[in-house]
Amino acid sequence: MDIRRLKFFIVTAEERNIGRAAERLHITQPPLTRHIQSLEEELGVQLFRRTSAGVDLTQAGMTLLAHARNISAHVELATEQIRRVAAGKEGRIDIGVFGSAMLDVIPRILSAYSQACPHVNVVLHNAPKNRQLEALQQGRIMIAFDRYFRQAPELQSELISQEPLWIAVNQRNPLAQRACITLEDLKVEPLIGEQDQSVFFASQELFRLQNFNPLIVHKAADMISAVVMVSGGFGSALVPASVLNLQLPEVVFLPLASEIASTVDLHCVYRTDEKSPLLAALLACIHDFQRQHPILSEYRNMP
Repeated sequence: MDIRRLKFFIVTAEERNIGRAAERLHITQPPLTRHIQSLEEELGVQLFRRTSAGVDLTQAGMTLLAHARNISAHVELATEQIRRVAAGKEGRIDIGVFGSAMLDVIPRILSAYSQACPHVNVVLHNAPKNRQLEALQQGRIMIAFDRYFRQAPELQSELISQEPLWIAVNQRNPLAQRACITLEDLKVEPLIGEQDQSVFFASQELFRLQNFNPLIVHKAADMISAVVMVSGGFGSALVPASVLNLQLPEVVFLPLASEIASTVDLHCVYRTDEKSPLLAALLACIHDFQRQHPILSEYRNMP
């Protein structure tokens, strides 16, 4: 059944007059009459009967009108939905996230994205870096956020922000009374590292530049687990500034002295051949965030 003919039928049924219906449709009467006759021939029924005022619906015509309006509404809805999907305004986007990266920057980016694309279903997958990369290469997620990603020709990586490193210490630790932590403090302080090495990769560069080996007493699965261990009194941990959003008992966050200040990066990574408008819309939000939020200077001013 031709959608265009159904539209002509609906307008004719509403106007009850071929002339007025043709004027409303911006066509002449003869082609409109032919379309109605073709629809009647296709269905094998009479849809209109002529009256002195114009035309009136038969019982078959009234039945078709109810269905035709529903069909027309569904077509309009489908058309609008298809256009939103094509524009990246509707659909589903799967995103890989992990650890401390979820504590500040990512929620702000996703908040902007949800406002820009309220009909998109955002699904977060919390997984370590290797599993994120595997899911990305297999097409199970569209983009991943983490501190560091290995280079791969099929993947595009973008730097989103740089955060200064702080140190989390237990409030029973004498260092908790300091205004900042010096190199001499770090040399003797028992530290909690992370198995994933995302943040500790940045601190390793700090240790190399300062020419000393840190005293690593424990390993944690991620930065959040590391701070939980600090709360338990198992040692101290170098953390990105976003972790300061965590409030755990007996944990004090201290900046590093200016001469040993160091930063840790946050990246997003996606497939170079990914052309989804959903990804394009998210990347637009990421780029807006980069322009509007000087992350490093914000964290430098944190108390």
